[in-house]
Amino acid sequence: MKLRRRGMALVEVLVVVALLVGITAISMPALDTLFQLEQRKVAKELTLQYGLLHDQAVMRNVTFRIAYHLDEGYYQIEVGDADTLIFDDPEKRIEYEEEQEDRLSAFMDEEDQPQESAFETLQDRFNAKRELPRGTVFRGVYTPQYGELVTASGLDIEVDPDDAVVVYSYIFGNGFSEHTIVQLMDEDDATSGYSVEVEPLSGRVTLFGEFIDHEDRFDFIPEEGPELEI
Repeated sequence: MKLRRRGMALVEVLVVVALLVGITAISMPALDTLFQLEQRKVAKELTLQYGLLHDQAVMRNVTFRIAYHLDEGYYQIEVGDADTLIFDDPEKRIEYEEEQEDRLSAFMDEEDQPQESAFETLQDRFNAKRELPRGTVFRGVYTPQYGELVTASGLDIEVDPDDAVVVYSYIFGNGFSEHTIVQLMDEDDATSGYSVEVEPLSGRVTLFGEFIDHEDRFDFIPEEGPELEI
């Protein structure tokens, strides 16, 4: 009788294990689909947000910028002066930032002091701060100011806010927008995801169900104009 009971207990355990394996196999695709839906939802919201900001920038005659906090997993909308200027390549941006640091250090004490920004966080009907849902992360953000796709620091430990990676994308009051590509992905799968692209000048926004490379975009535009015969 004892052997029979042990045999029955072993069979019951095996049945339970088989059921758990089956449930896991069924639920995993469902979880993957859920994560993909969350990523698409965030990408679609960002697409709509850019369109809304484009229209509001023209109406209000202001410059909006979206600050992508890559390490901390959120983006934030800020508003500034309509006369804001940006750089068209990373060398000019870095040179300007270094000049600003040198100028500040000449007039400030060595103690850390907050640096004023020409932009402030938007506190009206816009959703100023948007955190990414759990499991979704930024694969990277590109604008001409940085020259390449900027990614998070990749550190597993908590990042100091002062050292966190932040990338800015601008929408101007004259109707122009900075060329921007934002890539979103699952934190456990870097092979697939979504891209939101803001076309230069026109501000037209497109949502892609894949990662796109900035080097392949607008390759129809010649680097130099045609030579004129004199």
